[in-house]
Amino acid sequence: MTESGDGSLDERLRIFSIVLIIFLTGFLFRVETSKLHDLSVDEKAYLTDEHGLPYMYELDSYYNYRVSRNYLMNGHLGDSLRDGVPWDSYSYYPPGRPASYPPVIAWVSTRVYRVLSIFMDISFYETCFWLPAVIAPFAGIAMFFLLRKYSGDLAGFIGGVMTVTAPLYFSRTLPGFFDTDMFNILIPVMIVFFLTEAVEAEDRKRSLFCIVLSSLLILLFSLSWRGWPYILYIIAVSCILYLSWRAIGGKDWSFPAIMFSVLFLLSITFCGLLNAWSDVIHIINPLNIMNSTSATGGWPDVYLSVSELSRPSFEIFVSAAGPLNLGFGVLGLIMITSVMLRPPMRDKHLGGFNVFIFIFSILWMAVSLLAYYSSVRFSILAIPPLTFISGVFLGLVFSYMGEVESWMSLMGHGAGTIMVAIISLLVLSVSVVQASEITMKPFINDDYESAAAWIHDETPPETVIVTDWSYRHYFTAASGRPVLFDGGSQNTKRAYWIFKAFATDNETLSLGILTMLTASGDRAIDLLENYTGNTADTAEILNGILCVDRETAAGLLTDEYGMGHEFTDELLSATYAERRPFIILTTEGMKYAGYWYFYFGDWNFTSKNTIPVYHVETVDVSQIDRSLKRGLWDGKRPHSFIISDDRGIETISVDNSSKFSVIFLPAEGKAFIIDSSFNDSLFVKLVLLGEETEHFRKIYQKGDVTVWGVR
Repeated sequence: MTESGDGSLDERLRIFSIVLIIFLTGFLFRVETSKLHDLSVDEKAYLTDEHGLPYMYELDSYYNYRVSRNYLMNGHLGDSLRDGVPWDSYSYYPPGRPASYPPVIAWVSTRVYRVLSIFMDISFYETCFWLPAVIAPFAGIAMFFLLRKYSGDLAGFIGGVMTVTAPLYFSRTLPGFFDTDMFNILIPVMIVFFLTEAVEAEDRKRSLFCIVLSSLLILLFSLSWRGWPYILYIIAVSCILYLSWRAIGGKDWSFPAIMFSVLFLLSITFCGLLNAWSDVIHIINPLNIMNSTSATGGWPDVYLSVSELSRPSFEIFVSAAGPLNLGFGVLGLIMITSVMLRPPMRDKHLGGFNVFIFIFSILWMAVSLLAYYSSVRFSILAIPPLTFISGVFLGLVFSYMGEVESWMSLMGHGAGTIMVAIISLLVLSVSVVQASEITMKPFINDDYESAAAWIHDETPPETVIVTDWSYRHYFTAASGRPVLFDGGSQNTKRAYWIFKAFATDNETLSLGILTMLTASGDRAIDLLENYTGNTADTAEILNGILCVDRETAAGLLTDEYGMGHEFTDELLSATYAERRPFIILTTEGMKYAGYWYFYFGDWNFTSKNTIPVYHVETVDVSQIDRSLKRGLWDGKRPHSFIISDDRGIETISVDNSSKFSVIFLPAEGKAFIIDSSFNDSLFVKLVLLGEETEHFRKIYQKGDVTVWGVR
């Protein structure tokens, strides 16, 4: 049942009130999370920065902050220009990489900051921190205007609230979650709104005007998020099916065909001109989005270790989208389809819900849920179609309730209104409660901030940071030092070598690898891979020469591998380049990523990779004592027990034929069960035991973070 207004003052006030409530619901609940209510005073202080704000919740936010700060200071996303191209000298260094990143987040944050700084004393960082909480509620407002066309103000209002409180969208648009997710519902919903306006308008000029607006919004989406083409695919298939339906039904399809052609022509042209024509080629194959996580040639696929790229469990699938949104969305689609297939019922209860939006809704929800099922990273795509269908479904229910007086006369006058009110309150209550129960804990704490400050103050500007890729966005932003790789460049051939440096028990090899990478980047790897044409041979040769001196390496290359002197000299100039200062930074969190260091670092390039033993268990002192006395762990004899406490490090050999060892850290109450072949690895020494080694010494340590220098 669609409500149509006459544009009166009362209607405008009603709409303004609804919009304001949706915005405040989304904004205030998000702001409340920044107070970290569930934590003690000491924990809050530990997780709060110098601005009095919680540290940002995930590390990509610091990358977005850094490139946005670059735009504010330099007018482009890079920290420098290289041959006229904006260049990011801090990621994947050396040599860095082009600062090619969707710029809308930088544009918006910069312009908001410049406006706010006129009226208040606010830093750019603070602007970036609060911006998601301001932008996200507008997605609910956009959903309200889309839904009210088909289901009226009440269903539109509920749909708007369901949008801003959807669990995943809520958690990824909190203050301090400075990422592109804030645009990933707002812009698609606006695209759909103007597209449906174009289809439904009786005036052709209005239709074409709305088509142009849709095209411009598609352009804006392409500048906001790299996964933007999905909405274009859904529109394309919807248009084809809609035109086919009109043609089969004997309806005029010429103008809709022209209208849709203009949409795609403008969208592709705009995107090609303001992005790159390579993006237009990218559009042609929809599988490019799904396959954007492929491995680099024959090197290990590091994306296997990224949790958000994995398929969601059933529990996550339901909870992230929101049980209410998912349940109403699926049930609603079934009920709406049933009504749409019965013309009298359709005209009575879904009069404004035309065939185009029906086709589009089915595809929108099906594609989004399929993408979500394939990878957690696409979960946010499912929220707008689920919420939209839920809103239309509620409008359908309310329309039925409008007739309740005629068939529920025993309940008396107003029974339908009462039921509508009850349903509305229940849905709104569940939506608000599921959002209010969401709490987040910052990934960064004072230990990271102190380490970043120390690195900035105590190391030369050219110092390269070697650490886990997940932490590097923070340290590039906070310390002003480059990193070997980060969250935007982890799936590269370089990743194998970093993991190898930590996984090997040959510390000379570890030093050789890190010296090569920090001095010349991938140059030696590329030279050798181009020469051999074989990834396995490349890995074997480099692993053989990086643990010996230059003279010995030259002999191996010429005598054992038959390489010419000219190529040998070129390769050695990259593998034994002048050492650049670098530090290794280890964190408490790296202890829980050890499996992947050993899995990728011990990669088998010629046969199936082995699965290393690595897991963590909580233990108390009595369990440790009992295991040591019995010489058993979980009923089995380990290769050895390694105990690290305030008295030092003790190794107790048990059974040399065993394939696993147990490392006890009594102060932490943890036991690390690892593959015994990695007992003497650099990872175990630096990360688990915090032990100085032949080549690396501890130069800074505070809480969760330790910095190691080369002796």
